Amino acid sequence: MTNAFRIGSYEFGRGAVLAPMAGITNPPFRQLCQELGALYCVTELISCHAVVYFDEKDKNRHKKRGQKTLALMDRYVGEHPHVVQLYGREPDVMADAARIVAREGADIIDLNFGCPARKVIKNGSGCGVALMRDPELLGEITRRVVAAVDIPVTAKTRLGYGRDEKNGVEIAQILEKNGAELITIHARTREQGHSGPVDCDYLKQIVEAVNVPVIGNGGIQSLADATEMMRQSGCAGVAVGQGAKGNPWIFSEIAGTGQRPDLASRVATCRRHLDLYVAWGGEQRAVTEMRKHACWYLKGFDGAAAFRKRLGEATSRGAFYRLLDEVPV
Repeated sequence: MTNAFRIGSYEFGRGAVLAPMAGITNPPFRQLCQELGALYCVTELISCHAVVYFDEKDKNRHKKRGQKTLALMDRYVGEHPHVVQLYGREPDVMADAARIVAREGADIIDLNFGCPARKVIKNGSGCGVALMRDPELLGEITRRVVAAVDIPVTAKTRLGYGRDEKNGVEIAQILEKNGAELITIHARTREQGHSGPVDCDYLKQIVEAVNVPVIGNGGIQSLADATEMMRQSGCAGVAVGQGAKGNPWIFSEIAGTGQRPDLASRVATCRRHLDLYVAWGGEQRAVTEMRKHACWYLKGFDGAAAFRKRLGEATSRGAFYRLLDEVPV
């Protein structure tokens, strides 16, 4: 398996990218993944309206919700490149948000034209993958954002909105025409969400239709999956999303620098993840939000199901540690 591609002045070799996931790809998780070989990591998707609103006035910025929203743009110490993903459907607001994000230190802006979540697509007439139904608007958003900033702009899409609405080739060409320097394609439709077979044949058509690098995404749980997607489609690289939950080591596996760990290593990584989370979000938030990660990390041992049920008892870092100490490593 080989891969090599560029985004602006950034050059990437063998490995995989961490795809954006709401509630998952915050600074602590991105730091773990990049330490374990991710080429770069993308933030959670961030609403352009939220960025603009909470940046407009200090009183908005310092509201609890404003601090939490703007924290989605945080970078961990040493994160480079820092890739921030924006979503929205108003070109002027997206351009304003892009300027703010660039001012705040982003190295690359990624445009979300692929999210299938109901609250984002709003019955197919909103943002995310719904914009694939409006190629002209999608192109205008891209053009305006590219013109607004001096940093590279990339985009993420899918094959199309539905089985009978596959227009990924057309959309990729529009993105390239309007200045996107790389396109990540989730090789499924909106109807499929995050399950079902990926269509590498159609992904290959997209790869061959544009001159910018195309990154394949969807269904990658191992090095074998990554290698097969690249072989079938000819994509320049791959991005891993769901397959990284509880398994940040997938990046070292794909990069050829490591392999899946034993239980003791998973416990140690869970503990480190918690520490990074506390340092970033505070103890209460970290303990609450780390429960799902611990459930993903800690499987496959006697009593694992019962252990995961008990994670709700952990209300402090110390209590979380004591539970981890009980895992039979």
